Amino acid sequence: MNAALIVSAIIMLVIELTGAAAASSDSNIIQQQQNHSFIALLTGHNIIPTVGTNATGTVKFQPNNSNINELYYEINLTNLHNDVARVDLYLGNKTENGRIVATLYQTTINPSEICCRSAASESERSKFFFNGTISTQNLELGPLASSKNITDLVRLFNRGNTYVEVDTYQPKSLSFSGSEGEIRGQIMPSASNSTTNTAAVVTPTIK
Repeated sequence: MNAALIVSAIIMLVIELTGAAAASSDSNIIQQQQNHSFIALLTGHNIIPTVGTNATGTVKFQPNNSNINELYYEINLTNLHNDVARVDLYLGNKTENGRIVATLYQTTINPSEICCRSAASESERSKFFFNGTISTQNLELGPLASSKNITDLVRLFNRGNTYVEVDTYQPKSLSFSGSEGEIRGQIMPSASNSTTNTAAVVTPTIK
């Protein structure tokens, strides 16, 4: 076998090994994505600058085992004294105000209607629950627009480079929307990821 054939064979072998390694890496990422859940614990202390509020919240994310391009999420908020305007997922660490990656919830109620509700409904607003799904379509705008890949979003979750922020309508707000950030929390891998997660994934009903 001449030198040219030997070199050609070596190159083909390297290409095959590289492809196999890449495929294995992608397979590992997908498997980790399917077996992991994530959680964000929201408080006013995490807002920049800090907000004095008794409101707290939990946002959970669970990959869809039957579709790697979807993430289920559940939002649970308590001790709210103002109506929720929107809940957004941001790219950024805990020391910065980042860019919106996707909107998880946005009210369709006019703020002028909210301010005039009765005290009875104000008590009902102290708790808030919403669930839904993030898909590739939700990433068409913002920092992940170029990839529109849920796997890339999960990588950011694992690195602690994303957070959730809840904006509520504030009577004294100077913003155009009349809302301000009230509670916030970094998205981190759930503690349950350290053990095998055998819980069934339930498809949420989007309101």
